[in-house]
Amino acid sequence: MMFLFWIIIGFGIYYLYTNRDQSATSGNRQNAEDKLKERYVNGEIDTETYQRMLKTLRD
Repeated sequence: MMFLFWIIIGFGIYYLYTNRDQSATSGNRQNAEDKLKERYVNGEIDTETYQRMLKTLRD
């Protein structure tokens, strides 16, 4: 019975650890269109390049 308790505790810790890592990365992750839009707004790419790359992403 004690062995089962430690297995459950182990799985719980594992789940919390892996879930935390996924939440942290997905919370900071932007999708490709948002990054492209940010580059356009910052003046890193011109309108033609933005439209071409946006079309490529959506295809």
